[in-house]
Amino acid sequence: MIRCGSILMLLIVLYACRHHAKGENVRSEQSKQKELVHKQKSYKNENGWIIMSKISVLDFLKELKAEDTMDTELNVLTTMGQSGENWITESELEFLVSQIESKEKAKCVTRVISSFISDSKNMTIGNHAISIIEVYRKKEAYPNELYICSSYDDHKVVELKDWWKSKKK
Repeated sequence: MIRCGSILMLLIVLYACRHHAKGENVRSEQSKQKELVHKQKSYKNENGWIIMSKISVLDFLKELKAEDTMDTELNVLTTMGQSGENWITESELEFLVSQIESKEKAKCVTRVISSFISDSKNMTIGNHAISIIEVYRKKEAYPNELYICSSYDDHKVVELKDWWKSKKK
């Protein structure tokens, strides 16, 4: 009888060890995935704020896309620091111009040093593309204000299209 109990205990221990090892493998795989995401998003700090000197224009536009389009949600992207004046490449500029009429919902940009939270319900990717192009035209760092949540009208879109046509000549 003791022998059966010993065998049963041994089976329970083996099962528990095997189950524990599988759990370790799952946790290890989850850690690897988190590490991969962190490496891919090395432009974010531990608070999730965007470090402007480490992000490309195209990644920044992806981050600006609103995840939740409910009007009651605050869609704000917090940034640290500013980009350099030469942040935008020619190919990125061409992409930005292609986005100036986009009506896709977007987050507002708020610098970490700002105490103001913008209302994002009218913000679009097109408005951000225009803001970034304007910074390029003025040869300024981005973001050039404490918060960016401006809406532009059709006149600004026409102005930028004309500017782009003349620039490409």
